[in-house]
Amino acid sequence: MLRNIFLKSVRDSVKAISAIFILLFLTCLMVMFVVAELPMEEFQRIIDLLPKGVLTAFAGPAGIDLSTPEGVLNTDMFTVFLPLILIGSAIYYGYDSTAKEEESRTLDLVLSTGISRSNFLIQKLFALAAKSFLIICGLIISIIITGTIFDLNIALSNILAICIQLFLISTTLGFIASMIGTILGKSSHVFGISSGIAIISYFLYTLEPFLKDFENLKYLSLFYYYKGGDPLVQGFHSWHWSIFIVTDLIAFIVALYFWKKRDLNN
Repeated sequence: MLRNIFLKSVRDSVKAISAIFILLFLTCLMVMFVVAELPMEEFQRIIDLLPKGVLTAFAGPAGIDLSTPEGVLNTDMFTVFLPLILIGSAIYYGYDSTAKEEESRTLDLVLSTGISRSNFLIQKLFALAAKSFLIICGLIISIIITGTIFDLNIALSNILAICIQLFLISTTLGFIASMIGTILGKSSHVFGISSGIAIISYFLYTLEPFLKDFENLKYLSLFYYYKGGDPLVQGFHSWHWSIFIVTDLIAFIVALYFWKKRDLNN
């Protein structure tokens, strides 16, 4: 098992992923109950009285829509809560793939079994993507089950679209975290820089309507490619996904390059 880094990494995260599954299911259950049982149209009328700037700063350019199940999911889950869970997990997995192995002094032991540096990192990054994918699968299943319990009609294709985008943005930031780990090697740098990129990206997206003179800055935001096309309502965007794929490939290549050069004794 030690030689199969991919399986070991996934296996070691089973308990954490199971806990996230439970959290996601209970959250979906609560949100679906609110949508089905509470007068959301009345809440929407109150929300509409708030200044548009406040709504945009909180929920992004799409604003807050509590009148439909998709709108509630967009507002309550896919804007802040789920990105926080998925991106946070992926950044940790990125740290775990490089900087943590160095800091815990376990990497030399693993490499002594004959596994090459490149093979080690590649398996770790594939494990990162696999763990994020498992969490996304749990989310999709939770939405389908809880939506069925409360007899809510939510387009499965649109759920798949936004969940794929969520998987892509979280995996991308996880790959970036791993890349930073191969370059700098310190956990504080990995978490600080990766989280900083995610936070700046979020605010570039949500505050874009207020930055008329700098409107093109939104194209630097990963959140724009995640939610800019409103996938939960409009479905899968024709090209936003490609930005994540390209960024993943760049981060993967850069991480592999610096990982091969890195002096693990320092």
